[in-house]
Amino acid sequence: MTIKIGQCYIASFTKTEMPIRIESREANGSWKARSLTHGRIVFVKSESQLIRECNGHDLAEYAKTVVPNRRSKRQPPTPVLATETPLAAPVRKVKVKRQNVPEFSLTLLEAAYRVLCEAKKPLSCQEIVDRAIKRKFWRSSGATPANTLNAALATEIKSKKENARFVKVGRGLFAAR
Repeated sequence: MTIKIGQCYIASFTKTEMPIRIESREANGSWKARSLTHGRIVFVKSESQLIRECNGHDLAEYAKTVVPNRRSKRQPPTPVLATETPLAAPVRKVKVKRQNVPEFSLTLLEAAYRVLCEAKKPLSCQEIVDRAIKRKFWRSSGATPANTLNAALATEIKSKKENARFVKVGRGLFAAR
């Protein structure tokens, strides 16, 4: 069976049959489709899931049994006859990520170690946090990130002893080994 974008098919998903409209071909070889019974996006992994093409009689039968989506109060889309199927199916809006926020991949201790290695001198926790945020190594939504760093540094020094990446030089001052 040749799968065509925009065409309606009866597909089998976990012991249930439902009418779907093919929307696009995915990079992994599957097909992205929209269920005509509840309006959600479904994926067809292989042609063997497709039983047959829809005809007007199939869509009329499923139109009688359509129930509202239990997750929303909107009514499901009305079934469209195969002759009325548009080439492009309606697509849900996708939330856009904010472009100006970079991905921060370092942990607090990794960022502190990098800052201390670059500084080559002992720094206070507040200075380390300020430099890490300024260089965009790390970000925090907490109220007291310097206190969090102080506790994390003290914990690493106490637990790893000689193998710790940090050394406490003085009261509130830390350096990298």
